[in-house]
Amino acid sequence: MIHENTFKKIDFNGAKGLVFLGDKILTYRRDNKTSNSPLCIDLPGGGREGDESPFDSFKREIREEFGIDIEKDEIEFSCTIPSVIEPNKKSYFIVAKTLRFKPEDIVFGNEGTEWILMTPEEFIKRSDGIDRQQKRVEKYLAGKMVSE
Repeated sequence: MIHENTFKKIDFNGAKGLVFLGDKILTYRRDNKTSNSPLCIDLPGGGREGDESPFDSFKREIREEFGIDIEKDEIEFSCTIPSVIEPNKKSYFIVAKTLRFKPEDIVFGNEGTEWILMTPEEFIKRSDGIDRQQKRVEKYLAGKMVSE
């Protein structure tokens, strides 16, 4: 299911989610320059810029963080989630699955210290993961992720 506003220019705060390369997801280790979960394993995504749609924000963040361009037809799921930064706004959780890219296509950006490919189940079990992201992935895998 894809949320009806995923491709519209609406008011929201940001977009984060899963990018599958085969059966593994792209993650990265945050650097220690951030006050928000430094050195933890995180999912791709980030804040909205300008009048981007949720998809446009997610696509831009994936390009900046990993050097790959996802397409609209690769989005398999999206829903709204509460914004961590601005609780009165919504953010988006988006899932993309692509067969066009392989690990050797990754060009890691300047956010974080390393990128890591792992199964969603491995991400959920990581002691250095971000708890709220892990819970979202667990709910998504269980088919219980819905707009909040």
